Amino acid sequence: MARTKWLKIRVSDDELLDIKKRAGSHDMSNYVRSVVLDQPIAVPEPKTKKIVHSADPELVRAINRIGININQIAKQTNTGQEVGNAVLIALLDLQTTLDQALASSVPNDR
Repeated sequence: MARTKWLKIRVSDDELLDIKKRAGSHDMSNYVRSVVLDQPIAVPEPKTKKIVHSADPELVRAINRIGININQIAKQTNTGQEVGNAVLIALLDLQTTLDQALASSVPNDR
């Protein structure tokens, strides 16, 4: 069932704090809808942790520059201009080098 209608209410600061406290980690819309419609309040979905890997800033900048160059080549190719064999061979070599560097720098924690 698509929910296309809005229900707007005004509350005081204290009332809003009380509602937020009661809702806890529940999504506010789902919580208020459940209370108003006298439905059971579903257990909130646990939030997934975002895995953050550290990286050498200079390596990130170098990879960014490479990506910019590859995008320029792709743009040239997409406009119908030819890309020479030397460029294609260099791109394959670059891909191999990047694959090896990535394989050696990423920990096996996945």
